[in-house]
Amino acid sequence: MTALGNNAHIFARPSRRAELLRCFEALVGSDGVATVECPGGVLPMFVIRFPAGGSLSIEFTDLDRTPDDDEPRFGAWLEIRSVDPAALMRKALEAGAIEVKHPGHPYYFMAPGGQVFAIASVASRP
Repeated sequence: MTALGNNAHIFARPSRRAELLRCFEALVGSDGVATVECPGGVLPMFVIRFPAGGSLSIEFTDLDRTPDDDEPRFGAWLEIRSVDPAALMRKALEAGAIEVKHPGHPYYFMAPGGQVFAIASVASRP
């Protein structure tokens, strides 16, 4: 048996730190975002724990190859599940995230630095 894990890890530039903190605290609350020392990292990383399971860690690096853009990235897009996707989308937008239009789901947002997240209904689980 093989399954995709409940944890994801992304990289971001230090200049996006405050924006990312504001964005994810709006989604999961300040208790859901922890700061963890990262050996070799330029700053401590964030670990975002989602209330219904799963986590996202964000490691900060100033390497030039770290993806950073004000347009949606064409890399992996991550999915967040919610009992109320529309309400979670409003929270993301109120925190400064940018709405992304794509036909797969009605709710996508771009976090600071270009990472895209879909917000899907918990009820739509396969």
